[in-house]
Amino acid sequence: MRITGGKYGGIKLLGPTHQGLRPTTDMLREALFNILGDSFLDGRVLDLFAGAGTLGLEAISRGARTVYFVEKDHKGLRLLKQNLQRLPEVTTEVRIFPGDVLRILPKISREEAVFDLVLMDPPFKAKLWLGVLELISRLPMLATDGQIVVEISKYALLPERVGCLQRVDKRVYGEVSLEFWKYATDGADTE
Repeated sequence: MRITGGKYGGIKLLGPTHQGLRPTTDMLREALFNILGDSFLDGRVLDLFAGAGTLGLEAISRGARTVYFVEKDHKGLRLLKQNLQRLPEVTTEVRIFPGDVLRILPKISREEAVFDLVLMDPPFKAKLWLGVLELISRLPMLATDGQIVVEISKYALLPERVGCLQRVDKRVYGEVSLEFWKYATDGADTE
């Protein structure tokens, strides 16, 4: 595994050697960040279910001003911290929140943190996508023009709308889909 672009492009990262972590492949990360372009440049990024931190580290490399990582697995947290140490002279504000995403999100929201980009890659077997989207929809933590990227099994189906959020794009890569979510433009809340 390596960082695919930006300031730290090419730096090798440690990947999990234990079951339970499924890091986003280099190819998928590169495709994702090519789609995102500079939409989060100098912005705030939230990496949920961070694992070894590959998505958030890619955001750091590509110009995010702030990156928060949330991960509860102690082995994943150790890998994340080791990978952060591989990046020289990081000027990005980095915070790590060890714990369950559904419990940490309200805490982050109480800090009045607003994010331009939320990256969500939960364990596929846990099927947490809908619950996390519902929670984010209720919390004031996404910037008005911010977006959420959900990495999901291509076989999993989510509704087009979740609360005040709507899916605006979906791209399939092998067995994985990347779904892009934003605030609904018509202002209706179909929760």
